[in-house]
Amino acid sequence: MTLVSPTESQREAWNAFAAQAPFFAMIQSWEWGEFKEKLGWRAVRLAIEEQGQILASAQMLIKPIPSGLVSIAYVPGGPLGNWQDKATMSRLLAELVRVARQHRAIFLRIEPAHLNDPTTHQFLCRQGFRYNPYTNQPRTTIILDLTLDLDDILKQMRKKTRQYIRRAAREGVTVRVGGRKELSAFYDLMRITGRRGGFSPRIRDYYEYEWQTFASNERAILLMAYYQDQLLAGRMAFCFGNRAAEFHAGSSDEYTHLRPNYLLVWEAIKWAKAQGCRTYDLWGIPDEVGQAIYEGKDLPKEERTGGLWGVYRFKRGFSEKVVYYVGAHDYVFSRPLHWLVTNQLLEKSALDTIATRLDLLRWIRR
Repeated sequence: MTLVSPTESQREAWNAFAAQAPFFAMIQSWEWGEFKEKLGWRAVRLAIEEQGQILASAQMLIKPIPSGLVSIAYVPGGPLGNWQDKATMSRLLAELVRVARQHRAIFLRIEPAHLNDPTTHQFLCRQGFRYNPYTNQPRTTIILDLTLDLDDILKQMRKKTRQYIRRAAREGVTVRVGGRKELSAFYDLMRITGRRGGFSPRIRDYYEYEWQTFASNERAILLMAYYQDQLLAGRMAFCFGNRAAEFHAGSSDEYTHLRPNYLLVWEAIKWAKAQGCRTYDLWGIPDEVGQAIYEGKDLPKEERTGGLWGVYRFKRGFSEKVVYYVGAHDYVFSRPLHWLVTNQLLEKSALDTIATRLDLLRWIRR
């Protein structure tokens, strides 16, 4: 086994390995690192090879804290590899820790797209990592099978979901493919949704850079729903390899009774299937759902409110397949600083929140 830092010439091999992951792995693609570098991160790519073939890989993102004295290190959706091959994964994790320390990281967070199991938790603890309940990427999600015919995909949805899809189309909601000029309107929808849901959307540049990076090679689509030429909702979906996922969705407060988001998801599903994708990841539901399934308990009642429960009711209508990942694990270099930036009492429990604020600070200073 050989540890390597892949160069630009190995981009295709890197992406091919990531695309073979059992779940959507675009956030470990070479282009994702380039996109994040536009926002002030540094992408560090490491791989374990044998006879020229990648066995395991990790794209680590380094974000300097404004002082420049320290940073945070993050591996979204990774490392990738066979988690049963402890020797290979141990070597890769050790190198990630070494490089993160070299960049004066407060902590290194990994969030593997690997199904939850106690063996992996124990293995990570032996490597010096500790579980953190606050994740950046969703730990629990719903995945739709796209290998079926479109009619069969519709049939396996809940009756109400099918009705809402058809009703939106019947009552005059239309879906158009957006381009760069529609990104500003989409960002406005994200701000409206953020105010309604109590979260802060990313800065405008984030959505623009992300769309530019992946729409240029037909890996992304921006879908916009209109009623009588009035914009009601927007959704951004992505494909990587033979898997698709949606990251962002925003809607206005007008004509909500027309249920435009149901039609938008359906159009995104059809687009993903046309790209040759075999799964569609609806990207994030409450972790209590995944934990209940993992523990063999009854599912939480869908009538719950707040948080992601409204989102869960919406997404649950499209598919019953819930996936529960192993979650975030941190290797801590500075306990006081780690506590400071991840403590729930300071409302900075998510790495995503920290990065959003750092991105905003960087944008203001330009």
